[in-house]
Amino acid sequence: MKKFIGITLGKFNRGAYFDFMTKIYALLAANPQIAKKAAALLALFAAAIAQVDAALAIKRKSEYTAEIAELNVQRHALLAALKAAVRGFLHIASTQKEATELGQLFKDYGIRRKMQLNQATGLFSNLIADLEGEFAPSIKKMNLQTFVTNLKTANTQLQQLSEERLDDYNANGTARLVEARKNADAAYRQVLDYVEALVQVEGETNYAATIDRVNTEIKHFKQDALGDKVKDKIPGTGGDGQGGDDGEEEPPQG
Repeated sequence: MKKFIGITLGKFNRGAYFDFMTKIYALLAANPQIAKKAAALLALFAAAIAQVDAALAIKRKSEYTAEIAELNVQRHALLAALKAAVRGFLHIASTQKEATELGQLFKDYGIRRKMQLNQATGLFSNLIADLEGEFAPSIKKMNLQTFVTNLKTANTQLQQLSEERLDDYNANGTARLVEARKNADAAYRQVLDYVEALVQVEGETNYAATIDRVNTEIKHFKQDALGDKVKDKIPGTGGDGQGGDDGEEEPPQG
């Protein structure tokens, strides 16, 4: 009797797991007999996959994202204003030397608007430290302390929000994803077990092609996503059986 190849779902990283579950669902739902007789289980499977997708989305976007983006725009605008003010002092003899040194400092850091957020944050922090340290006398001579203070405030707030966003994801996003994957694992097994039960009762005629196609996909993911060695034969022909190898023996990876 044809059976589905077993696979250790816990070995999948986030992206491969979602891709695998989505493809298996589509293959099962495409079979008219399975779609009709396992409709309730397929609905649960689809809902579980959607739950995984929602949990993954927490990492891509959070309630902090908009505020972080606004602060990033603010600190770049403040830096641009500070640079412009310093350039103005190049035309004053008593501050020309200090303005030239500060202009070179800005060039050395090379902070750009399109720079990766964390990289820019680190550079801003170091630049502010220089402006408050070695170059503080020059800033004071030009009466530009307010620019530096506001720049530091915006950068510090952005750092704090970035840390809170990460903490929120670690505390909530990971927990939600673990729970979502457990539900999806259970739904996956229930559907496959039900299809195998249908084969036992009705025979392979209506299900053989779908089982073969699903097994091909499982073997593909075993080899490409998990790096497992897969035997050529499939269940029902004396080859690689389930052997209980579709559980959550290992915690979700990645």
